[in-house]
Amino acid sequence: MRWIDLTPREFKELAKDPGVCLFPIASLERHGEHLPFGTDAVIAETVCVKAAEQTGVVVFPTWYWGQVHEAACYDGTINFPPEMMISMLRQVFAQIAHNGFTKIIVYNWHGGNMDMLKFLDMSTLEEGRQYALYTVNWGMGTFTDEESKAMDAAMETFNMGHADESETSMYMACNPGYTHLEYENKQAEPILPGGRMKHLPGVYSALWWYADYPENVGGVPTASSEEKGKILLDNNVSALVRTIEAIKSDTSVPDMQKEYMERYNKIGK
Repeated sequence: MRWIDLTPREFKELAKDPGVCLFPIASLERHGEHLPFGTDAVIAETVCVKAAEQTGVVVFPTWYWGQVHEAACYDGTINFPPEMMISMLRQVFAQIAHNGFTKIIVYNWHGGNMDMLKFLDMSTLEEGRQYALYTVNWGMGTFTDEESKAMDAAMETFNMGHADESETSMYMACNPGYTHLEYENKQAEPILPGGRMKHLPGVYSALWWYADYPENVGGVPTASSEEKGKILLDNNVSALVRTIEAIKSDTSVPDMQKEYMERYNKIGK
């Protein structure tokens, strides 16, 4: 159900029913020495395509260019100015809606995008947008207890979420043959938070991630395996399928958005 694979007739039918477009977003950034720059994007697209096969939604071409200024000091990182990034996404979402989709689900597989996506959503509310926007951050809050237990049981080491055992295993399952665990320094594992800001509790700095993980990798990457990744992949797909089905039948967000705009348009009148 990838947008790029559809013919006009197929496209029109799916835009009308179920009228939902799945938008995978990621980043191009360093994931230690052992993973490719496109790790986030490959995982996001794989999960979305597999979920779309079960739900009939359309998957937009993966958006590689997320907010990753925190990793701009590494080779392979691609960034755009913030105002350009927000403007591009606003226009893309508007074009998706112009093509008939009434609901857009942003599936995000990069932590650095989370606040940017929240800001984008909130800052476009009063524009009278012709679509309802939903954001899912790599399954956060969507797993059942059974799914969480299955994924926890598959892991041998702690989960820190970036280029570690869990993400590396996921990538291995999504794109076999492109992971190079031999490049990782096993002697340095486990890679623990550096804690260079722990003397500043409650203080935010854009360098908070760099303060803990200056090589943009953590945990125990060499504990990864494709078999573990398949367990993680299957459960992430199941969680997204369930979320998509809930959004397909949701009327609350569209209704609230309409109500919000009606109140907004009455101001000053």
